[in-house]
Amino acid sequence: ANQRYVIPNNGVDTSTLRVKIKESDASSTSTEYTLVNNIAGITSTSNIYLIQETTDEKYELLFGDGIFGNKLSTGNIIESSYIVTNGKDGNGASFFEFTGTIVDDQNTVITDFSPNLQVLTKASDGDSIETVESIKNYAPRNYSAQNRAVTANDYEAILPAIYPNIESVSAYGGEELNPPQFGRVFIAAKPRNGLFLANSTKKQLLRSLKNYSVAGIVPEFVNLKYLFVELDSFVYYNTNFVGDIENLKSDIVNAVTQYSKSQELNKFGGRFKYSKVISLIDGVNTAITSNITTVKIRRNLIANVNVFSQYELCYDNEFYYSNPSYNIKSTGFSVSGVVGTVYMADQVVSGSKIGNLFLFQQTNTESIKIISTKFGTVDYEKGEIIINTVNITSTVQADNVIEIEAIPLSNDVLARKELYLQLDVGNSTFSTLEDSISSGANVSGTRFNPKSSYSNGAKVRGALITSTGESLLVGYVNGVPYYGEYHTMADGTLMTGAEHSESSQPISSSPTTSTTSTTSTTPSTSTSSTSSYSSSSGY
Repeated sequence: ANQRYVIPNNGVDTSTLRVKIKESDASSTSTEYTLVNNIAGITSTSNIYLIQETTDEKYELLFGDGIFGNKLSTGNIIESSYIVTNGKDGNGASFFEFTGTIVDDQNTVITDFSPNLQVLTKASDGDSIETVESIKNYAPRNYSAQNRAVTANDYEAILPAIYPNIESVSAYGGEELNPPQFGRVFIAAKPRNGLFLANSTKKQLLRSLKNYSVAGIVPEFVNLKYLFVELDSFVYYNTNFVGDIENLKSDIVNAVTQYSKSQELNKFGGRFKYSKVISLIDGVNTAITSNITTVKIRRNLIANVNVFSQYELCYDNEFYYSNPSYNIKSTGFSVSGVVGTVYMADQVVSGSKIGNLFLFQQTNTESIKIISTKFGTVDYEKGEIIINTVNITSTVQADNVIEIEAIPLSNDVLARKELYLQLDVGNSTFSTLEDSISSGANVSGTRFNPKSSYSNGAKVRGALITSTGESLLVGYVNGVPYYGEYHTMADGTLMTGAEHSESSQPISSSPTTSTTSTTSTTPSTSTSSTSSYSSSSGY
C-alpha cells in the first residue's frame, strides 16, 4: 500500500523545514533532501521532496518515484525538523532564550558556553494560515502562470509565492499608461505588516523575478498609493424601539468598522460597494428606519517641505463637480511668501471637464482672499489633480500631510493600478436623528426635513484657520501675483528683481490680462540662492 508521510503538527513554518533521510535506524549518517516546487531539471537520483497541504492544516511530504527524484526504500528513516509558529500572536516578541545544543566541528557537545541573545528587531511578518478565499484567488493564477512571468497577471500570481509577506499585489503593463511605456511591467505591493515595502525588499524581489521573467519585459516596483473612502451618514431611528442612543451609534460604527476590514476593500482592485454599506447600516438595529449617506474620496499629499516641487495626485475615479467651485477641498498649509494658512480649491472651466486650482485664505467664515488663480489644474474625468511648482513650508496636519478630498461621480469607488483602497472610519461621521414620522411625533411630516443627499458647502477640509495677517504680495506681473524682490524706478514704477536688468518686468497694483506670459503662478520668494526642485505625489 502507498505510504503517506504527514507532519504531525499544524502551524508549521515551511520555510524552516529541513528533511533528512537515513538508510536505516542503525545508520549514523543521513542525507539532506531539498524542497522543490517543480520537477524541471530533476533526475531519477535527485534527493528532493515536495510538500502539499492536507487535512487539519497539516503538511504531507512527497518524495520521488525513481523517475523524477530518488525513490525511498523500505526501512528508510525520515527525519524532519521545523519551527511551529503561533501566527500573528508571535509578532512583537522581543525576548528569546536559547534552548538548543551547541556542538563543535567534531560534533562534540559544548557544555561550558551559555549564549547571550541580543534582539535587534522585534519579531514580525507572522500571519495566520492562508485563507480559503486567498487560495481560490491565487491557485488558478499560479496554474496559468506556469512558473513564468509574461503577463501582468503572471506577476500578481508569482510574487505572493516567492514572498508570502505580501498581502496584496497589483501589476499592470506600461502600455496602459499615458504616455505608454512599452516593455515594462509596473508592480505595487502591500506588505502584511506595515504600509510600504522596504527598498531592500524590492531589490531582492526583482532579483528573484529574473528567474521567471522573459526577455524584453522589465519589471519595476512603484510605491502603492492609498485611496481613502470617507462617509458622512445621517441615520434616522424610531424612538419607540431604541433605548440608549449612544449604544446605537456605537453599534453603527462597529458594523462599518467590521466591513472596512473585509477583503473586498483592503486590496488593489478593491471596490467600495455603496449599496452594501447603506444596507449594513439599516440592518444594525430594527429601530433604524433609514440613512442618508454621502461618500468622499481622499488622497494624502506628502509635502516636500521647503523645496520647490510639483505634485500630481491620481484618484482614478471620475470627480463629481456640480458646483462652479469648491468641489476640491484641502486642509491648511503654508507657502513661502505668504503669511498665514492657505487652502486650495477648484474653479470649473465652463463647458469643459477640467478646472483650475486656486490658492486662497479664509479671513472669516464668509470672506476669502485669493492668493493665486493658477495654482494647478483638475481633470474631473480622469480624477487627477496637478499642483504647479510651489514651495510648501509647513502643513496644519502632522507629518507634512495635506489632505485633499473630492466627491466621486459614482458612489462605488474602485482602486486601480497602484491605488490601495481603504475605508477610513476614523474620518467618517455618523449622526443619529429622530424619525419623527415613524415615532408618531409628527405623522403628517410637516416638521420633518431630511438631510441633504449631497456634500456640505464648506470651502475647506477640516477645521477652519482664519488668516488676519497680510501677505507679502508686492503686486501683479502679467496678471499673476508677485511675491519676490523688487526695485523702484525714477518714475515710481516697481520692477521685478533686486537690481534692474533686461529681464526685469513692471509690477502693477492690480491684475492685468496677458496672453503671452509664461511666468510661474505659484507664490515664491525671489532670492539669489539656488533653489531645489522636485516632483512628487502623495500616498
